[in-house]
Amino acid sequence: MAKKVIEVDETIVQMKVEMNKLLEEIKELDYKLAELREMFILQSEELTNKFEERQLSLNNKRDYLRTQLKFLFEQVPQHETKTMKKVELLSGDVIVKKAKEDFEKDTEKLIEWAQANQREELLSKKEVLSFKWADFKKSLLPTDDGIVDVNTGEILNIKGLNTIMKSEELEIKY
Repeated sequence: MAKKVIEVDETIVQMKVEMNKLLEEIKELDYKLAELREMFILQSEELTNKFEERQLSLNNKRDYLRTQLKFLFEQVPQHETKTMKKVELLSGDVIVKKAKEDFEKDTEKLIEWAQANQREELLSKKEVLSFKWADFKKSLLPTDDGIVDVNTGEILNIKGLNTIMKSEELEIKY
């Protein structure tokens, strides 16, 4: 019984070995990128925490100083109007706005009320137009003569609609 001899193209084998080396390098770079991304996330979390701590400290100090300023403000003569009290200083003006009634609103409920009570003049409407590209693309066929609408057979000449050649794309799966 004679043995079958399998012939292997050495050039093909060499190219596959080279491809395998390249693939291993790509895997290694992908790992390094993922590791770099994780390091960034961890450090950004640490920096965010440090920032928030410092911000809290500065805000607390600012609030304390504002309280002291308000206390002193009440003890000096002020210029007073209907809506505010004011003390002019070299570094700026200290103004205390007087308390007043204001409104708290729920816009959705106000819209419902205006619709129910025929107060359309209080409503503003915004119309948003969008193009259903996915639906339209299904009916397009590129030809040598131009872009054809397969539903009508019409060659379309629309500004903003052209055919392009997408370049080949390498995909790696592992």
